[in-house]
Amino acid sequence: MNSVHWSTHLAEVDWPTLEHAYGDASDVPGWIEALAGAETVEESLHELWAAVLHQGTLYDSTAPAMTSIAAVLGARQTADAESTAWLLLMFDDAVRAYEEVELDDVETAALVRSARDSLTQIAALVRPLIVDDGSEAAAAALLQAAARTADSAALDTLAARASARPAEQVEQACVAALTTLGVDVSAALADGDPGLVMAAALARIAAGGTETTDLDALVAGWELAVEVAPRIAFGVGNLPEWLSEVNPEASAVVLAALPAPDETTIAGLVDVVIGSRRNAPAAVRRLLALAALPEARPEAMIAALRQCPPIPEVCDLLVALAERVTGGDTSAIGSSTFDTDARADSALALLRAGDGRWARPMAQALLTNPAARGLMVATSASGRSALGYALVREHAPSATMLIVGIRQALRQQPPADPSRDGAGHLIELLASWPAETTAEARPEVQALLAVAPKQSADALATWGDTASIDRVREASVSGDATVLLALARLTKDPEDFRRVLDADLEHKESAVLAHWADRTDPRFLDWCRSLVGAEAATSDYQRDNQLASLRILVAFDAGEAATGWPVLRSIIDDGRGPIEEAIGLALEWRAQQLLLPKAHNDFEALLADLVVTDRKNYNGPLIKAGAAAAIALLDLGLPLPGTPARIVKIVAGAVTDRWARDLGLRLAERLAAAPATVRRDVAKKLRSLVDRDERFDSSGDTAVEDERALARLRPILHDLEID
Repeated sequence: MNSVHWSTHLAEVDWPTLEHAYGDASDVPGWIEALAGAETVEESLHELWAAVLHQGTLYDSTAPAMTSIAAVLGARQTADAESTAWLLLMFDDAVRAYEEVELDDVETAALVRSARDSLTQIAALVRPLIVDDGSEAAAAALLQAAARTADSAALDTLAARASARPAEQVEQACVAALTTLGVDVSAALADGDPGLVMAAALARIAAGGTETTDLDALVAGWELAVEVAPRIAFGVGNLPEWLSEVNPEASAVVLAALPAPDETTIAGLVDVVIGSRRNAPAAVRRLLALAALPEARPEAMIAALRQCPPIPEVCDLLVALAERVTGGDTSAIGSSTFDTDARADSALALLRAGDGRWARPMAQALLTNPAARGLMVATSASGRSALGYALVREHAPSATMLIVGIRQALRQQPPADPSRDGAGHLIELLASWPAETTAEARPEVQALLAVAPKQSADALATWGDTASIDRVREASVSGDATVLLALARLTKDPEDFRRVLDADLEHKESAVLAHWADRTDPRFLDWCRSLVGAEAATSDYQRDNQLASLRILVAFDAGEAATGWPVLRSIIDDGRGPIEEAIGLALEWRAQQLLLPKAHNDFEALLADLVVTDRKNYNGPLIKAGAAAAIALLDLGLPLPGTPARIVKIVAGAVTDRWARDLGLRLAERLAAAPATVRRDVAKKLRSLVDRDERFDSSGDTAVEDERALARLRPILHDLEID
């Protein structure tokens, strides 16, 4: 294929009528043409990846753009063939990711079908490269398999190259492609070339195969497989991770059989636990066996076990491993480094599991780690939070040994980098505990008024420590609203409260609303009215403030409900942000008969509309809105509108959404009294979610949260399935 052909193909598309992530696609042809220039190819590839395949998203410009890119690559006209081929493989990966999820949006489904169809043409366009050498030739072979069907020309080309010797990267990719397409490759494997034999075995495993001969071959030839896997599959960062993603069952068997697993293998076992309910028990057993070995590195095994379902055996080993840790470490995410301690990670996992033994390893970390003041603790597979912040979120109970440890940590020298100082979060943790249990920590908190004035002053105010008034007043000279509010809370002087309103209150409004003493103060009420305004705020936190202000105003004057209803209605109608709280406030007003009859009817109609009509943002439907509205209608004793299929969609969408799961479970629980048709259809869908191998998505540790969700869902499902 020559440059005329690919240029003609490019010209055949009406690009300005198509869109990508940043607007219309009229700029796409220029980027594709620039692939031919050595000085422009890198920037063009970046622009194409960012615009037409933004974060793996498909647009109506994506398929024609990728087809044109394939034409350029197949004509050998790109200045960076390897990276151009990589972009096409990324496209195939994105298409498969879309196909793995249930799509009920007609427009998106059409885009996916178009993208899938284009892969056939892309495979034909890059096929000439298979006779070449290099990663782009291997990519061209893999793209033949991506098309899922291949004509005789493609199969002949792949077979011819697979038989070439010496067999290296391209030949291995050809064997893998043929195997994926279901073609007999015995002729290519007749001479027993180890790399080709492994390529075929890996391709069968990637397709879901679990034949014992393939799994045994993978265990026996693990080092060779590590070398071959990136050649026959796209996106293989390391073999255990890839294996766990494409075939958890095979991964559990293979990784458990490796005689001397390294950290990547342990990570692969964790991936099995996270990704597969069915295969998790075998992977957990192997992890427990490894953790029990005397030579096991406790830090690595704690990192693995804390992501496992918190069964007693896991908790016992987390306790035992923490006892073997003698100090902290440092870790990094990107360019940022931070202090860690595996004992704290173990303790947090035990706390989440409800295991009372958590306090001892946490106290040991605080008491013996010289960097305890800045510790970051693991809260998910890849995320960390300041220790104090994480414990506050988990509602950690107080304990004498913990308070002793926190006091010692607060007396440590702060880290050289102020951004790594977690003293403020530790003070917030102390403030979350009863004043009588934290009395001995007051001196340390007072001493940090100059370093962490906001958290220190707020803690002292929360405890009602009037003996600190002079120190807090001194700190308030800075004019910070948090410190001024703490002073007012301690003095209870109206003038101190009013001075708060003169400070910069951005992002501090919620604290003022929560702690203002005299809720009849005219100036305070006027400020509340300014927060409410005349329409729903832009940001979610501002909407929270609007709701709090409306509640305060109506408590002072019931007539404010009629004035505030348009704003409250707008927040509800929009469906995002604090939707549950907004609906709850409207329900309160309705119960107190503060809404006019017209608003009563409007509210009920609005709830019904939220159930039957999706509210959306740039990420798609707002799952919480429909579920919250449905619960509210049931609270009012009203029937749910819409078809059973619509109710099923709302329940399933909420239950499978990390942020809406609690609402989904509560709604499902309420549907035990629903009509038989609705109950039966909801139960059928929830049963499929319970019985599937894939875990629910999570905001923290996937397996832990999934097991917790299943524990709540199973009794609900039992009630729904009772005739």
